Amino acid sequence: MNPITDGLQPSLKLWGEEEIDGAIYTVYLKKVRYHHTSIESSEQISHLEWETIRVKMIKAGTLEKLVESLTTDTGELESTYMNIFLSTYRSFASPSQVLSILLNRYEQVHNEGLQFSSDSKDQHKRTLEKVLLVWLDMYPEDFYEPPQYLSLIKIKEFAAKYIPGGVLELRARHRLLKYKKGEFAGFTNNHTVDFCNGSKLKSLSLNYLSILDIPDREFALQLTYTDNELFKKLVPYQCLGAAWSRRDKASGWNIFPSTVTATVNQFNAVSLRVISTILSDPLLKAANRARIVTKWINIAQELRLLKNFSSLKAITAALQSNSIHRLSKVWLSVPREKIEVFSELAKIFSEENNQTNCRELLIKEGSAKFVNAVGLSNKQCFKGLEKIANDHACTMQGTIPYLGTFLTDLTMIDAAIPDYLPNGLINFDKKRKEFETLAQIKLLQSAANSYDIQANKEFQTWFNSIPVFDEKERYCKLKRSSYYFC
Repeated sequence: MNPITDGLQPSLKLWGEEEIDGAIYTVYLKKVRYHHTSIESSEQISHLEWETIRVKMIKAGTLEKLVESLTTDTGELESTYMNIFLSTYRSFASPSQVLSILLNRYEQVHNEGLQFSSDSKDQHKRTLEKVLLVWLDMYPEDFYEPPQYLSLIKIKEFAAKYIPGGVLELRARHRLLKYKKGEFAGFTNNHTVDFCNGSKLKSLSLNYLSILDIPDREFALQLTYTDNELFKKLVPYQCLGAAWSRRDKASGWNIFPSTVTATVNQFNAVSLRVISTILSDPLLKAANRARIVTKWINIAQELRLLKNFSSLKAITAALQSNSIHRLSKVWLSVPREKIEVFSELAKIFSEENNQTNCRELLIKEGSAKFVNAVGLSNKQCFKGLEKIANDHACTMQGTIPYLGTFLTDLTMIDAAIPDYLPNGLINFDKKRKEFETLAQIKLLQSAANSYDIQANKEFQTWFNSIPVFDEKERYCKLKRSSYYFC
């Protein structure tokens, strides 16, 4: 008999929990129906049979039990569970620990150390091999261990013994060769953006003297190019609270979140340069300083339409900082309509109700390929942008989120939910919760490929040359200016 279900996803009914030999399972009941394949299709409808089956999901367990749960009792792959496990296991185990358990389990199945039928035994082995292949393909950094590359050698020797000539042996051999040649050495420590790539380089015939010389759209596009390149390189699991807070720094397997740091550094670079361009000349008159503030608001408008919430947040945060907010005479010289636009843009990142506005926008526009010009809030404020918005509306693009929203969520999960239950079992329900946030990041990363922006080397050189001031220097700039109040 073959099972068929009503709808795309059968409903699950919670039944209870079971604790079995080092693991706790949440058990659900699922109703499925079967039809006899031997009956003629015209008579199948009258021969349906219903059955309620039990579905077990591991809630907590030892590391061995969590690895064991990558396969079902029949040896089938639990693909959803595998994705969650591979995305989150680094907060409770090292790659070498997981690899040893996986290979040992394969050997036990192969040597009949576990009691399975012949068909189930073969299915278990195929599934374990597939897990290793997926792991190698999706998380190659886990196997970058110069200079010995012990894990890759271990996989290669294992595959040569148990699956000679198979895909796993070839994949391990190929990756080991590339690592030794240094072809993949950059992914662990090089997360800067290459602006000298000839295929992406566009150099305009401009001599940038100040921020006012650069068109708003070009400025926003270049910020988006940098943010997008860094976002696509982001390794989602490095955003996990345990990794980001580095509370396990003493352990030998802790991973420093370098791709997260690169994104944060770029965010800070934008924010600090907003402040620098406004304060750099203490003798600048209020009207001229207001032109720079207005320029940044115009760039922020363009970023909103490009769905680049990272640099948009960086700019609004800088304009709201004490150093800039206190320039009362400057803000009085900024056109009223620009003040209104800035107010609307800043509301996107309001802390009210846990950044509800920002979250709703990400849900609404996150995976959309085109910006929704009609959806811009406060149309009165944006009436002058309708033509720009319509131009963006026909341009395919992705979405770059403000990463701080996700980092906050993951840090809160990490702080609120324990890693281990009182009985010492690893709390895998916490990993499922964390994976929900990681999945959102991965979805946005897929959409990020829709951007088609060429790098402008001249702009990047100019942008990086802008001096930044520390807090003391900003205060001195303010003191020398007569456009602030205490």
